[in-house]
Amino acid sequence: MTAEATEQTATFAEFAKLLRVKPSAVTQLKAADRLLLTDDGKRVRVEASLARIRETADPSKAAVAARHAAGRETAGREPGLADGPEGEGQDGDDDDAAHGTPGYQRSRAKREHYLALQEQRAYEVEIGKLLDAEQVANAVTSGVRRLREALERLPVDLAPELAATSDEEKVRDRLAEAVEHALEDLSRRFSEIGKGEAA
Repeated sequence: MTAEATEQTATFAEFAKLLRVKPSAVTQLKAADRLLLTDDGKRVRVEASLARIRETADPSKAAVAARHAAGRETAGREPGLADGPEGEGQDGDDDDAAHGTPGYQRSRAKREHYLALQEQRAYEVEIGKLLDAEQVANAVTSGVRRLREALERLPVDLAPELAATSDEEKVRDRLAEAVEHALEDLSRRFSEIGKGEAA
């Protein structure tokens, strides 16, 4: 005797009654590949299908499922094991981890995580905390090029002035002042990058 022969099965209509949903909901479950069927595809393998429905449950629908279950309890009916195609919300995450399969919940969580990262990035760009890498690289290249040009001009700009000065301390002070001016210009350009003002 095969395992399938000993397993409880039901027609699609019977499975809909078991879940206390409309037959169209079972059709949706089948189309979404959330049911396990017998080899001939005409009957639903009850326990395996209930487990599959829990594994592929959408956690965002858990509140709806709880509300429907509470409504059935107050009406004197016991809640079903799986409150319809989107009312599962039981142990999907644990089942996914136990089976080592990605499953709906894990994929949904991953998608939500990346959407949250995109929102975080957009916010940080808006407040100036995060900048486009290409924009920063262009601004840094431009700033360093200007510093190099300023330092290369020093001998030409300062030679006549320093040649006439015999005081070593005055020469040192004038050179330090010129280098400091070039570095201040670079620092100002880098701070403009942070404010999004750099060209």
